[in-house]
Amino acid sequence: MTAGQRRVGWAAMLVAVVVLVLLGARTPPTSGTSDDRLYALAGQMKCLQCAGESVAGSQADIAVKMREEIRSQMREGRSDDEILSFFADRYGQRVLLNPSSEGVASLVWIVPVVAAGLGVVGLGLAFAAWRRQRGDAASEGATDEDQALVAAALRGSPDV
Repeated sequence: MTAGQRRVGWAAMLVAVVVLVLLGARTPPTSGTSDDRLYALAGQMKCLQCAGESVAGSQADIAVKMREEIRSQMREGRSDDEILSFFADRYGQRVLLNPSSEGVASLVWIVPVVAAGLGVVGLGLAFAAWRRQRGDAASEGATDEDQALVAAALRGSPDV
């Protein structure tokens, strides 16, 4: 594979990533009574009867009733926050899949970011130490004769 072909491949992958990010970045509607909005809201709530399913994906009786309640509140003109607050008040914070960003619950958002940052810094320090050790080990095995030969070769001396 030539360098030009590799560049074309990388460019194609970059274009694909940008297109997929733009498609995924669509924000669901926050007003009206569309099914997109209904399922976006239902996707933010946990089915209380199912294990590991959202209200949007569950066919359990409680999930169907919760979707009907969401649709009813959308028709009344309530905002997304008002609808989510209604369900949190009724069933407790456990019904929300996205924890609140206030108080102790904010740690759920902060701790992973801090841990990832510390991990990256730790890896950087470990790689730097490894590189230093590798460089020291490479220079330790060379004798004065070896270093003189390398220096002569670099100068282009015919003594080699």
